[in-house]
Amino acid sequence: MTVIQINVPYPTLLHRADFAVKNRINPEIYFSADDLDQCRSTDIQRLSEILHQHQLEITFHAPFMDLSPGGVDRKVKEVTLDRFSKVIDLARFFKPKSIVFHPGYEKWKFNGNVKMWLDSSLQTWGPLVEVAEKQGQMLAIENVFEETPDTLLSLLSSFESRYFGFCFDTGHHNVFSKVPLSVWLKTLGKYLVEVHLHDNHREADEHLPVGEGEFDFNQFFALVSEQKLSPIYTLEPHEEEHLRRGLEAVKRYVK
Repeated sequence: MTVIQINVPYPTLLHRADFAVKNRINPEIYFSADDLDQCRSTDIQRLSEILHQHQLEITFHAPFMDLSPGGVDRKVKEVTLDRFSKVIDLARFFKPKSIVFHPGYEKWKFNGNVKMWLDSSLQTWGPLVEVAEKQGQMLAIENVFEETPDTLLSLLSSFESRYFGFCFDTGHHNVFSKVPLSVWLKTLGKYLVEVHLHDNHREADEHLPVGEGEFDFNQFFALVSEQKLSPIYTLEPHEEEHLRRGLEAVKRYVK
């Protein structure tokens, strides 16, 4: 049976670890910047031991608010690298299957200058990928505001590392993509590590349960099957009730 990860903020998981254990919640732990600043080593050690003791599988989601791994401001990039490095350091305790990051490309912010973003991004991701390879830790960059897969392809192909892959987000694609699903999977399928499963009505990032919006999950899972891909699947509920409905809905597609 395929394990489904559930996105859970670190403070929530820390205080409700018993709920996660009782309900077999395999967490994708989201660390905000504040979490990285405030987390205590004793709590990290205790939580990681609880999750491993009960054989729950773990993934990570790195902070993203205000960060810019491909930014032009040196100070902003220094903070971004520091935040990302701290998340990778925490992986030593939790042993996550993957760590998801936002790559930070927005065509309006960069005025469509992909080369400027890419050149800057390579400076950030170079040392991170090097550490990931030494630790045997998978990193994955997620589509957010990208309208096509081209910028992510340019970044991933610059490294061609087995520890640097792609996380496809169904909800972000549904709102922002200008090209079909088939183009995304044909272009980035070989890099696919993880999938974030949530839905919307194409107007906002609503994070609805699978099947409650307008994303074509039938086509998506058919394409995944055709390419014989086996990514990690993660639900991203923003309400506890959505968790139950999301888990029930995804059973149609993931055995």
